[in-house]
Amino acid sequence: MSAKTLGIVIPAFNEEKTLYQNMQKLTHVLSGDRIDHRILLVDDGSSDGTWEVIARLTAESSRFSAIRFARNFGKEVALCAGLRAVSGDYVLIMDSDLQHPPRYIKDMIALLERSGADIVDGVKASRGRENPLYKCCASAFYGLFRRVTGIDLRNSSDFKLLRRPVVNAINALDESHVFFRGLVSWVGFKHETFSFSVDERIGDTSRFSLSRLIRLSLDATLSYTSKPLYFTALAGGIFLLFALILGIQTLYTFFSGSAVSGFTTVILLLLVIGAILCASLGILGAYVARIYDEVKHRPQYIISEQKTHEE
Repeated sequence: MSAKTLGIVIPAFNEEKTLYQNMQKLTHVLSGDRIDHRILLVDDGSSDGTWEVIARLTAESSRFSAIRFARNFGKEVALCAGLRAVSGDYVLIMDSDLQHPPRYIKDMIALLERSGADIVDGVKASRGRENPLYKCCASAFYGLFRRVTGIDLRNSSDFKLLRRPVVNAINALDESHVFFRGLVSWVGFKHETFSFSVDERIGDTSRFSLSRLIRLSLDATLSYTSKPLYFTALAGGIFLLFALILGIQTLYTFFSGSAVSGFTTVILLLLVIGAILCASLGILGAYVARIYDEVKHRPQYIISEQKTHEE
């Protein structure tokens, strides 16, 4: 394999039951493929014994190091923290549950070097077992995100291989709210895609619920486009046209003497105006909240503890 050093960033949250076994499997594959690697584990404020498992891994091998958040800041932030702390000529992002199969790593490195690409994006050939409702909502989100932002993330994943210049470019960005997949697409560079099949999750079921998907969808949209603000102006223009047509009709019926008494038209107008105003204020409020969070300049995360191998 390549003489380049591979740094691997793995976020972990409440993975006490399976983390040790999964990391043993990962290092076994990497050693068998003769890949010089370093693994950085990011404990995203776990409430179980995940940190104790991580401490065991770092004590047993110099290839492991770790950082621990003071509380749960979310996977997107954990990935950013990992990129700032990881070493290596190449950097791989993957999940701790091994749904991103380690057997593909050598092929991703070969593709990166053969193509001269800066980024290899893992694209899911199959999504494995997923709740049908979750799969439908995910497809709807990616379709809407592509239309609104112009970034196509269908079947994308956080299974990515990056060259060091890409990592440096991402680390130079200073944002409180991030959507990692969109961030990697936004920085540019040369991309190649690598198709893989998702393995079954080892251990308990995924904690990525529908509500978290909706929240992530909102964060992603607000982070990468201001088009929803223009939608309010578009809605206002459509309603103005509707009001002009209705006004002309009302005046015609009045002067022709065929006007009838009643409040149906007035009620409909009030409902339409109220709906548009509430939706517009909601969109504006979401962007103002995002601006408020950014101008406070609070740190993106707080590290409470770090672990490295001690001889």
